[in-house]
Amino acid sequence: MRRCAKTTLLAAALAVVSVLWVTPAAAFDESTSTIPAPGEWATNCPTCHQWPDFQGYVGPHGHYTTTSRKCAVCHSVHSAPAGALALLPGPTITDTCLTCHDGTQGRGVYGAVAARLGPDAVASGHSIDSTRTVPGGDAETGGPVSMSFSGLSGTLTCSDCHSPHGTEAVDLFLGDRIRHSMQPVALPSSKLLRQRPGMAEEPVTTYGSDWCLGCHQGRGPDTVETHSHPVDSEATTDTPFHYGYISRLASDEPTSQTVISITGFPDAEFGTWGGLGGSNRGYLMPYPRTPEQSGHAPICQQCHEDARAAGVLTGDGSTGDAEPFAPSLDGVSATGNPRFQNFPHESTNRRLLVATYDGLCLNCHPMNLTP
Repeated sequence: MRRCAKTTLLAAALAVVSVLWVTPAAAFDESTSTIPAPGEWATNCPTCHQWPDFQGYVGPHGHYTTTSRKCAVCHSVHSAPAGALALLPGPTITDTCLTCHDGTQGRGVYGAVAARLGPDAVASGHSIDSTRTVPGGDAETGGPVSMSFSGLSGTLTCSDCHSPHGTEAVDLFLGDRIRHSMQPVALPSSKLLRQRPGMAEEPVTTYGSDWCLGCHQGRGPDTVETHSHPVDSEATTDTPFHYGYISRLASDEPTSQTVISITGFPDAEFGTWGGLGGSNRGYLMPYPRTPEQSGHAPICQQCHEDARAAGVLTGDGSTGDAEPFAPSLDGVSATGNPRFQNFPHESTNRRLLVATYDGLCLNCHPMNLTP
């Protein structure tokens, strides 16, 4: 009888250990006050994350070595659910991603808008596990097209845009998102964006218009029978603007002066990176166009990004007055600009636009130039 009791206790203990092993990682609570200080990252977060090099911050999604322990964060060799794809802890790719990036109470790229403002506030977004239709996907007509993706029943899922293992990802760029543990600045990342998003045939190494055109092929220059707004692309110039290489206003003060802002590696204090991210100055285009803008069209992300008040073109349109960049952590503050940094996952604006109605057009086209 004693032996049976011991056996039962041992079995129960093993069951607990098994549950602990296969239980997916909990989403990181960015709103808590117990976040490790920068000097403690390397010792407190080694299971999932690794101190970065110039390949960027990738967490468990890369930098694998013979002594790292990252595979088990996402894969369970012996205890994965029955029929689980690639020994993943969730029944689908999306479910697996959401074990960490679940947006619980607004702490992820999906869910933050609804958590802060209610579900009706989500005006647009990429529809995961629910659609195969790509707006503007038809290169000939510019209309929608049905594509076969990697999600349920061929629908769009996370891994169609992101590379879970960090392979063949785009070059690093600076975005707008500032995580609590990494304040006061955003950090460079590839966002694990694939060089071949969706069904793209040719690799794209930089995040910009050409990356978006991997799926939205009917939104590119000279690709449709009907007129589309011009965008800077490899089809229009040998040196197209992209997210990390853009012409933007030289300051937040009223000015017509622009500079070519280029992404570069940060210093030891994670100093300023160039590009469209981390500023609202790249969303205003004074007219007449400045020399830095000459020969270039906008990139997709100058119209499609997180909702914000970019600023205004003043007077005759030759001066741009940019609003200061003051992001809100996970949308907590109503005064954040931008309040949410979730693009291209979801937005408070329709069609994932920076601004809506005439406000978007007036960022680049002064009122006095209308016929």
